[in-house]
Amino acid sequence: MKYDSEYYTLEESGDSTSYMLNQIEGSDDGLERLMSLFPIHRKVLGPGRVGISEGNRAKFQPCDYHETAEQLVSEKFRQVLAPFNLPGVDFYQTNIVNGDKIWSEHYYMHIWNHHQAIHKKRSEILGTYVDDRFTLLKLSLDEKVLDQVPLEKRLVFTLEEKPVFLFHESVVAALRAADLSGLGFRRVDSWSIGSAFEDDDDDFYDDL
Repeated sequence: MKYDSEYYTLEESGDSTSYMLNQIEGSDDGLERLMSLFPIHRKVLGPGRVGISEGNRAKFQPCDYHETAEQLVSEKFRQVLAPFNLPGVDFYQTNIVNGDKIWSEHYYMHIWNHHQAIHKKRSEILGTYVDDRFTLLKLSLDEKVLDQVPLEKRLVFTLEEKPVFLFHESVVAALRAADLSGLGFRRVDSWSIGSAFEDDDDDFYDDL
């Protein structure tokens, strides 16, 4: 269980939760595969485009993080991660479009560094681990797997079994220090499928 207190999930917080953003017409076709576990840089030929599908458009201002299927982050967020030289993490320039306003300093963050790191006995699921046909209810990380991976190769990764993105505490500390908007973190040992709806967790940091 040693890694359950070292890793965090990334969640929306503050103003970011008031909006839902999605890809719109004109977004590069190659970005449709962004959730895959493999590098796709050769398939992306142009910028992404996202628009507001829910929320007050008149009051909208971009945050440093918006939780879309593609994990939308700002240039400021990207610059915080740059010194870590993260393997298997790519950024694709993406425009946020709201009427005649366009914000161009945002990126889809594609994490294709993956490890099969769910501890099957301590985690809780609904379904079966066979062919990964399950819903993850509660997560615990397998130390036998992660002990074999050098820290620099698992600072940020996604679970191979499910698209859950995990950030090491050292990366979280850097993001917290950067005064970014629209994001919070929840430690793995406090995470569950319903934890995103809780706001009283000591391990959750609002509007870092």
